Amino acid sequence: MRILITGGSGFVGGHLQKYLHERGDVPFVLDPELDIALSQDVMDGFAVYGSEGIDAVLHLAGLANVKDSFNSSSEVYRVNVLGTANVLECARRFLPGSKMVVISSSEVYGIVDPALLPVSEDVALAPLSPYAASKAAMEQIALQAYRAYGQRMVIARPFNHIGPGQSEDYLVSALAKRIVAATRAGNSFIKVGNIESERDFTDVRDVVRAYRYLAESGVPGQIYNVCSGRPMSVRTIANMLIQLSGVELRLETDPALVRDVEVSRVFGDFSKISNQLGWTPLVPISESLRDVLEWWSIRL
Repeated sequence: MRILITGGSGFVGGHLQKYLHERGDVPFVLDPELDIALSQDVMDGFAVYGSEGIDAVLHLAGLANVKDSFNSSSEVYRVNVLGTANVLECARRFLPGSKMVVISSSEVYGIVDPALLPVSEDVALAPLSPYAASKAAMEQIALQAYRAYGQRMVIARPFNHIGPGQSEDYLVSALAKRIVAATRAGNSFIKVGNIESERDFTDVRDVVRAYRYLAESGVPGQIYNVCSGRPMSVRTIANMLIQLSGVELRLETDPALVRDVEVSRVFGDFSKISNQLGWTPLVPISESLRDVLEWWSIRL
């Protein structure tokens, strides 16, 4: 397949490019950054790639930090919502017939009734953060394009994904960095936020494999969870990382690291993408955590 990736130079985009190359696909990368919303650069980019016979567009570009979104909600809406509208329009104009995979987020579910766990794609959306609200809005824009124009698009709702190369702005990578730094400094503890919250963690290499499945075989107009299907507490993740590091460290709560608004427990149901497309997560959590630790060990 010939696949155009928006935002392809980031954490997920880098792993996606590597996976596509390994499969023999041809990835093209368009990195509009914050200009994605209304920029002529996006339109020009799609016009150029329109002659390349693009089979699918994987729309990764956007602002993705949940915590930061509370302080920059207008910018998050501009980039994520208007940016998605712009990309959809450009795809319709310059890449007719291509399929578009719009990357949303499990954050759109918000706080879920425990009786509804694991979360299926049919659960009502209740976004808590500006980031989550922007993802819910971009989903509606994408679905409108499908209904009104017949645009071939699918929506992916990835849960927390982890792996080597992820920014320290994200939980597991931040914990790994603190453990490596504490070990080097001879410290006996690392600082943590709310360690009792439970999340659904999937290796980024499984995530990008799911995106490729969706680009090739996802049913237009459909939404697919991408997740592991099991909850793990932050405490468990931190203790696993410490055990893998081979040092003894205690966890010390830092109020500054605790989110004011946070979902306490959520995990997903990936039976739809599994039953329809045959995707299941393959990378063990222990391998993911070991690779993240090794990545930080090289860089610190």
